[in-house]
Amino acid sequence: MPHGKPAGVRCVQLGPDERCLVFGRPERPAVCASLQAEPAMCGSSRAEALAWLARLEDLTQP
Repeated sequence: MPHGKPAGVRCVQLGPDERCLVFGRPERPAVCASLQAEPAMCGSSRAEALAWLARLEDLTQP
């Protein structure tokens, strides 16, 4: 996704099992490699995790 993607939009690099297809590969985007998830970030559900990511996206917009 050369221009990035909004939070909550499925990444084109996710396989059917929800795993990253480029994990550990040189073409993996730096932003993905640098993201270090913590329990608070993941929350207790997918909805909570996506809300956290949406907040991060809002905070990093120009």
